[in-house]
Amino acid sequence: MTGLLIATRNSHKVQEIRAILGEQYRYLTLQELPDAPRVEEDADTFAGNATKKAVELAHWLVLGEDSKLETRNSPAQSCDQKSQPLARPSAALSPSDGEIVGVKGVSKESSRRPQIFLDSSMEYFVLADDSGLEVDALNGAPGVHSARFAALNGSAGGPSAASSRHMPDAANNAKLLRLLKNVPLEKRTARFRCVLALTPVLPATQQGSSPVCYASDLELRTELIEGVCEGRIGSAPRGQGGFGYDPLFIPEGCQQSFAELREDVKNKLSHRAKALAELRERLLKLDCF
Repeated sequence: MTGLLIATRNSHKVQEIRAILGEQYRYLTLQELPDAPRVEEDADTFAGNATKKAVELAHWLVLGEDSKLETRNSPAQSCDQKSQPLARPSAALSPSDGEIVGVKGVSKESSRRPQIFLDSSMEYFVLADDSGLEVDALNGAPGVHSARFAALNGSAGGPSAASSRHMPDAANNAKLLRLLKNVPLEKRTARFRCVLALTPVLPATQQGSSPVCYASDLELRTELIEGVCEGRIGSAPRGQGGFGYDPLFIPEGCQQSFAELREDVKNKLSHRAKALAELRERLLKLDCF
């Protein structure tokens, strides 16, 4: 069995991932790791943000907060950087007796490393993603700022004081509609884009000689998978399902918004569904070895 640590606290996202990948994996989420670091999503691409989240969480699970994550370009160290294909970690983190004793969040006062014990017979990966809406009439905005769009100044916007904070869905949707008020339907083309990052949780025996080399190795072993769903932006919110921009987004070939579609239909059309379907195939191939 393979274990997947999903780097999110979003229950909607977790449900979608589990529905598509299936129940043959052992799932953990950030809800079960309350002391996990909150990664600042400051990259200018979805791939950059997804990679950063996956690598930092995998790094924290093994080395804890005492070892600061540095970039592979740090002048203090040099590492042999050779690209690695997706492969199983040779062993997983575990206590010396190899038993599963669960996952517990530990307060920072009592320990600066997570007390997490994983079954030594299993392989573990961190699965992170970044996704968002790209609207052609807004030159690709909100893009990587989708979750905090209402906090940005202007259309694509310079950041405001609150721009690092996620905003309510209603506020983001209201701003999008306001900016598209005079844009005709045929020019309201848009797409949802999702990038998944899958990073192995390497055991201590595979750690590099320094945190710098270890972090670089994790990044080099990270696999990226992209999914895109084309569509258009409606003139008003429709439907009670989904989250985010779902009430406004009408996928190509449909008359209903994402929020109006049944979950099983959305899970075949959505950007995340397409990326997860590709991930499912890669994981199944991995299980064959």
